[in-house]
Amino acid sequence: MSTIEPPKFGTDGLRGRAGDPPMDPETLRRVGCALGVLLQRSGEAQKRVLIGNDGRDSAPWMLEALAQGLVAAEVAIADLGLCTTPALACLVRSQPFDAGIMISASHNPAHDNGIKIFGHDGTKLRDDDEAELSKLAVALCPSELRNARSRDRSDLLTLYEERFAEQFPSLDLTGRKVCIDAANGGGSELAPRILRAFGAEVIELHCEPDGFNINEGCGALHPESLAAAVREHGAALGICLDGDGDRGIFVDEQGTVRDGDDVLTLFGRQLHAQKRLAGGRVVATVMSNLGLHKALREAGVGVHVTPVGDRNVFLAMRELGAVLGGEQSGHVLFADHDLIGDGLYTGIRLLEAVPDGGFSRAFAAFQRFPQKLVNVPVKHKPDLATVPAIAAKAAEIERALGSDGRLLLRYSGTEPKCRVMIEAADLATCERLCGELADVVTRELGA
Repeated sequence: MSTIEPPKFGTDGLRGRAGDPPMDPETLRRVGCALGVLLQRSGEAQKRVLIGNDGRDSAPWMLEALAQGLVAAEVAIADLGLCTTPALACLVRSQPFDAGIMISASHNPAHDNGIKIFGHDGTKLRDDDEAELSKLAVALCPSELRNARSRDRSDLLTLYEERFAEQFPSLDLTGRKVCIDAANGGGSELAPRILRAFGAEVIELHCEPDGFNINEGCGALHPESLAAAVREHGAALGICLDGDGDRGIFVDEQGTVRDGDDVLTLFGRQLHAQKRLAGGRVVATVMSNLGLHKALREAGVGVHVTPVGDRNVFLAMRELGAVLGGEQSGHVLFADHDLIGDGLYTGIRLLEAVPDGGFSRAFAAFQRFPQKLVNVPVKHKPDLATVPAIAAKAAEIERALGSDGRLLLRYSGTEPKCRVMIEAADLATCERLCGELADVVTRELGA
């Protein structure tokens, strides 16, 4: 029997180049089998897993590999097909499924893929469950590869669409133009359909997935074409999803790109004014701009800071009873939407919150501090504090910034990269200091 390296779960599941470990058929079969065994530990009823994908060319054979492992553990599989991560999570929670698997690499290019695993309550697996899966994946291997039949349940997406109608019963977008960029990913069919159900005139961009064009010059990392389309069509709002639709970047009516910090500022101040912001605080990560803290502080709103990752935001919100949280990258979580990051939900909620379409005015309270982020490819990931040259340079920069800026230095949870981020009063200082530290990281750890 062949062996595998224990699959290493990052901040958002497993991810890598499709075909290479851990995104190879054998590892995926083992992970599927391990998940099935984990599920079988709770009761004797037939276990059911819902699987969706964001349209990558590698999704069919990855589904087959996962299904073979699940079937070996006597688990039934339902195939949701092309969908967004929030749609899958919502349906796992609301329907009789014991777990869900989203086959997606989010904002990564088409040659990558990954899996995000959700429990029966629609939340991502806990660290200890992922650690157990990793151990089981090494110990277990389906000895007989049976035909893994999965049931087509794309019809369940109708229930997700109906939930939008329930959450926004009075919303009428008749006469309002909305541009949607679905990154040629999971939201390509779903997002335009839901917007049109509210009466919006929808201009579609990058809603034609072919398996290879996901995130290619489009989506949340590349909102430039969406901004141009908003200006060209005189749209009220542009909504830009990433490949699996769990985050959204937006464009106001003037063509200005707005990220998660803009959104958190708008809703944090609005909910506080309406006395609907439990605890008087918003949850954000260390990546959020200092401008967010300033704009919310001026309105009497506090900010609870977490490590990077929407799962960390989710855990803090649940612990604190917070109703709003998110990341600069576009993951925004609302308590009344099951704390599920959902770019389309955020966009529709913006359309409801600003009925006159004056988004540039609504976003005006947030004034961004200049920020520079450099991603340095690294060959390994030692504790940064133990690398003398890096630690010394970081300390020097923090002294220079004082209270007028900040430094964030951390590894990516999903890629072999070190993120170097500087905020300061002016862009020139950001770029200079960020470049200096990135050079040191490259010299000490660079791939």
